[in-house]
Amino acid sequence: MRWDALFLDLESQFAAADLIAVENEIAERTRREQVSVPLMGRLRGQTGSVVRIRTRCGTVFGGEVHHVGAEWVVLGTGSGPAMIPAAAIGSVEGLGRHTAPERSAVTARLGLGSVFRAFARDRTSLTIQLAADGTRINGTIDRVGRDFFELASVPSGELRRPDSVASVVLIPFSSVEAVLSRS
Repeated sequence: MRWDALFLDLESQFAAADLIAVENEIAERTRREQVSVPLMGRLRGQTGSVVRIRTRCGTVFGGEVHHVGAEWVVLGTGSGPAMIPAAAIGSVEGLGRHTAPERSAVTARLGLGSVFRAFARDRTSLTIQLAADGTRINGTIDRVGRDFFELASVPSGELRRPDSVASVVLIPFSSVEAVLSRS
């Protein structure tokens, strides 16, 4: 009968319209969620994955994402760990689909100052790569301020001793392109 066909057609039209409405709602919710994802949340979702980070100055660091803080990411590169400040990141390649929120309120507060203070406390031998021209300075952080640190510069391969310090260099956090391990 024609009535049966008409009702079947109407039912399929309503079902299709409901499906389209649900798909549109899902797409809209997804867009709203993506708007709230910060850069570091996107990188945190890549922990354990291999990515390539090009800094704003053009240096490329490739490696596995080991740690992500509020203002920095650590990659395990072939030559050792490299910490790259969020402000120095120009682009990232090789991302998967995942994002991840902050793990805790404590990690949300672990900015660059916290990391630099830990390096100073542990007397870690570092190489600081400057954003302006890629200059690398070897040394140990002596003092950390609100937005700067002072690096006791020593020749490559030497440990920090009073007689090996060539100079003390004040470096604003904003001038750091990368922090490389010297161990």
